[in-house]
Amino acid sequence: DIPDLTLPQGEIIGIIGNNGAGKSTFARCLCGLDKKAKGVLEMDGTPYDAKQRRHISYMVMQDVNHQLFTEDVLDELLLSMGGEDEKADTARAKEILNSLDLLGKAKLHPMSLSGGEKQRVAIGSAIASDKKVLIFDEPTSGLDFKHMKRTAELFASLKGKQTVLIVTHDPELIQRCCDYQIHLKSGQVILHEQM
Repeated sequence: DIPDLTLPQGEIIGIIGNNGAGKSTFARCLCGLDKKAKGVLEMDGTPYDAKQRRHISYMVMQDVNHQLFTEDVLDELLLSMGGEDEKADTARAKEILNSLDLLGKAKLHPMSLSGGEKQRVAIGSAIASDKKVLIFDEPTSGLDFKHMKRTAELFASLKGKQTVLIVTHDPELIQRCCDYQIHLKSGQVILHEQM
C-alpha cells in the first residue's frame, strides 16, 4: 500500500525490511508481474501501466531455476538481447560473462551449474537485456564473498545507465553498491533516503 513514491532514476536502490514486509511484492508490482497491482510508474514524463512495465523492466527472482531456459550459458544471455547484431550481442554477452567470472562456463548447460553460478547467469541475463529498470530479488543468495563483491561492482557500474533495485538482507551488498534505500514494513514505505 504505497500511495506515492518518488525514486531517483539511474541509481542503485536497495530495498530492505524484515521477512514478510512486502519487498518481493513491491518488486513484482514495480515490474508489472503482480496482476493485482493497480499503480502506475512514470519515467521521463511517460506513464507505464503494469503491461507496459513488463516491456521496460527485467526482474531476477529469488529462485532463478525458473528463469533459465536455454541449452548453454552464452545463449541464456543472448536470449535477453535484441538479436539485431549477432556479432555485437555475442561480444557483449561474453564481456558480461567475464565480469561475472563465468566466461569459462559459456558452453555449459545452465542447469548443470552451482546455485551461485546460476544466480550469476540470471544476473547477467538481466544486464544483457538492457532494460530501463532492473530488479534483483536477493541476488547474492548462494554467492561467496568474492562473487558478491564482483556482483556489487557490476551493479555499481550500471549507475546512470539503468535504474537498479536490489531486494536484499545483505548489508554489505547495500554498502558496496547502493546510493539510495527504501525500507518497507507491513507493505508500506517507512523510510526512503539517499545513502
